[in-house]
Amino acid sequence: NLIFCSLAAYPLARLTFVGREIIFSAIVSTILIPFQIVMIPLYVLAVKLELINSYLGIIFPGIASAFGIFLLRQAFQGVPKELEEAARMDGCSELGIWWYVMLPSIRPALVTLAIFVFIGSWSDFLWPLLVVDRPEFFTLPLGVSKLAGTFTLDWRLIAAGSVISIVPILLFFLVMQRYIVPTEAGSGVKG
Repeated sequence: NLIFCSLAAYPLARLTFVGREIIFSAIVSTILIPFQIVMIPLYVLAVKLELINSYLGIIFPGIASAFGIFLLRQAFQGVPKELEEAARMDGCSELGIWWYVMLPSIRPALVTLAIFVFIGSWSDFLWPLLVVDRPEFFTLPLGVSKLAGTFTLDWRLIAAGSVISIVPILLFFLVMQRYIVPTEAGSGVKG
């Protein structure tokens, strides 16, 4: 998600071409469409691409997101143009500028998006429920939901599964937090 969103956001923020604002508006307007509307066409596409009961089928809808493109475009626009111009003067290609100059400059936005994407993907229930029916491909929320029987509920088992499903999210956030906090602390006005 981070790679595809940043590859889409960089030209929308830094390059000048005809229709740039229209393309950006079209991408951002898709945020208004709920997932339940695009779920059926995505499922039909996943069936045609034979992605049912596979890890790739679970990952498929999260390859890129309009929110990620929006967030990274705004971050790219905040990078000073002088950095880009200096890299271009040193002979760096457009892809090199993106990789060596721009991505390190927007690392806090990338980490923020990584946290959002990880939490959203980890806790996703509906899409894996549609594309997976074999237990070896179950995600943790899907597996926890399968713990509930037809006539019985073992609340202790469900609660334990829910707590275990939260642990990776907390660990991921704690590891990534150190990349966000210094930039927030260093962004104050110096006087």
